[in-house]
Amino acid sequence: MSRTFKDAIIACSKEFTSTNEYRTITRRNGHEIITVTDNKVLLTNLIPNGSEKTGSSTIDLIDDLNFMPSEILLNETEELCCIYNHSNIWLFSLTREGSKFSFSVTYKIDLTLQQGTQIIQVVFNNKSKYSSEIVVLTNHEILTYNINISLKEYVQRVALHELNTGAFDYESSIVDPVSICFGSSKADIFSDSKQLTPQDDITLYLLTSDASIYKIFPFFPSELSVSKEWLSDLFDLTTLTFKTVEDEIEQSKLLSSVKVAALLQNTRDPLSIVIENTIPAVYRRGKLVGPLCLESFPEDLYAQNAIKLLTLPNGVMVIVFDHSVVVFSTNHGSRMIFEHQTGDTEDSFQLLETLFFDEKHGSIDTATAHPVSNNSIFLTASNGSVIQVDFSQWMSLLSSGLETGDLSEFSKLCESERLPTEIINLGKMNLPKEESLDSSVHLRSHENQIWFAWNTRDVFAMVVKKDTEDILSMFLISVAVESKYEEGEYDNGKTKVCEDSLYKSELVRTFEEEDVPQIKKSLQKITEITLAMKKCPTIILNEDETTLDDLKVVHNFTELVSAGQLILYKVLSILSKRLKMLSVEYHQQLTAYHTVMMKKEKILQNYLKLKNAFLEAKERQDQLLVKMAKVMNNTEILEAKGNMKSVSISYQENAYFKELSRMRDYVIRKERELKELNELVSNVKNAEDSVLLKNKEELLNDYHNRRSLAVFRQNLASQKVFIDTLVERINSFQLD
Repeated sequence: MSRTFKDAIIACSKEFTSTNEYRTITRRNGHEIITVTDNKVLLTNLIPNGSEKTGSSTIDLIDDLNFMPSEILLNETEELCCIYNHSNIWLFSLTREGSKFSFSVTYKIDLTLQQGTQIIQVVFNNKSKYSSEIVVLTNHEILTYNINISLKEYVQRVALHELNTGAFDYESSIVDPVSICFGSSKADIFSDSKQLTPQDDITLYLLTSDASIYKIFPFFPSELSVSKEWLSDLFDLTTLTFKTVEDEIEQSKLLSSVKVAALLQNTRDPLSIVIENTIPAVYRRGKLVGPLCLESFPEDLYAQNAIKLLTLPNGVMVIVFDHSVVVFSTNHGSRMIFEHQTGDTEDSFQLLETLFFDEKHGSIDTATAHPVSNNSIFLTASNGSVIQVDFSQWMSLLSSGLETGDLSEFSKLCESERLPTEIINLGKMNLPKEESLDSSVHLRSHENQIWFAWNTRDVFAMVVKKDTEDILSMFLISVAVESKYEEGEYDNGKTKVCEDSLYKSELVRTFEEEDVPQIKKSLQKITEITLAMKKCPTIILNEDETTLDDLKVVHNFTELVSAGQLILYKVLSILSKRLKMLSVEYHQQLTAYHTVMMKKEKILQNYLKLKNAFLEAKERQDQLLVKMAKVMNNTEILEAKGNMKSVSISYQENAYFKELSRMRDYVIRKERELKELNELVSNVKNAEDSVLLKNKEELLNDYHNRRSLAVFRQNLASQKVFIDTLVERINSFQLD
């Protein structure tokens, strides 16, 4: 999948890029990229019809866009896309993944912004019905629009210029807001965990440039759409907090929260809860309270400006400054504070990690969470650097500790000087020579397009050259911790990859070693409880004749039953924990397998390239050896000739050479004559029908003919003797 996805991006880059300024975003399937450019919104399908062959098809979604957006975002279901800049907000529907139809509905929000008011950020409220409600942050207020209700009238408004902090009943203003986010993070697509976070889902946080954090809890959409389990968890958490509080004053403060949770739980259709018809007016709107307490806030950060607020899993939040990143753990309470109430929240943030960046990296301009695993963030610096801050090493310990209720390992890790946070420099791009016309858009001019694309396993970061529409740099950031690609560039098929560490299993001990002894102990206790229950007397209770002893027997029996149920619950918890660990281990092994396959494919390609280069070098070497042998042979011949010329030849030796040459010519001539004669004799012998055979008797009877034949025979014999003598003389002749 990864190889096909990567090849499709490279092959189809001209389809979703432009020489003009543009924006892109990728759908979660990794096949479809949405591009906004030249007053159009395009949807490029990298792999049409789900085939594995690289290809593309482009659909026009909008062709009358009259502004260039500063941001593009998708809702949780990826059925709505929002594009906006400082004064415009458009939403358009998306067809299901892989569809060939270009049907899309456009929703234009009719904003009535006052003079000097600009849009800072827009987020989706994913707990609204169809995830169709957006929350808009401006420099003066927070507005909520539901496209199913109205495109002109907002459904909720929170003014920022008048803030009642609650406890002392004084008013102040929120100055320079920069970011908003909900308390819940995006669901990890690799995790099978169905852990619900109802309180975080309806909590909206606000960040200002001086790192002050405010919150609204609850922040209900106009029409809530959740599951029955979500409502049950919200009610259980609220009532549990109410029961654990012993102070009557604090309990009275929680009564309204319990009432709201109970009203929501009693609804018939949890997928469509109209807040206006379900909750009384005094409990519909949460109050903006803060600033929240930030424990152990570093003093060096007071001189910096906060630019972004991000939420990660397990109640972890990240504040991004222009030269640093601060990681906090949230302490979320269950008390809801409504508009008509006074008092301050008891929520606080505990410092986990502070990361300072050298000024050589420039200032941080943008930040975004990892779109797949959500356990790291990407930073874009003003000098063109792209940096990944990876929290996965300690985030996994925190996740397992929260699931099991044992945070001892994570606590020990927090006692160390620093958490094992990894900072990876993914690469550096050339900065644009001219700044973008929109000052709110950082590193996003037509000269420097940086964007991310992802599928269900991998994330790519890319930069496209100006006026070339070719991929300049491509960085692969794998989900697995063991598979990190450092500062690599896709340039002529070359990618630098760091060495991966060996795979380490999260299962320290086996089921037989760790869980079986605990289960046996629990079953033994169950047996003891069963025996104790059998010893209890059988009593038929009567309201009129019930005694104190009878009630004690019933009470003891009930305690035994409760103890047995708790033990059984413990056994189920042990089995559930083991199943979750096995599930996590399976996904890690699957991810490691994909990583190894990717490495294998890369190594195989490099091996084939090296093999071809080796064979070519070997062939050239063989050719050079042949040429060298010829050169050596010619050199020896030249040396021999040179030595012969340097030796003086005597008169007798010269005469011998001439005599040998004359004899050689004579022998060659006689051999040629003998060869011709042999051929003649052979022809004569083979000519059965020749004239000689026909006149044989006549020729033999003729005296002259017999005489001629005798002379021929005599000559042949003498020549043969002469030749034999000459051969002997030649063989015996030696030249000193």
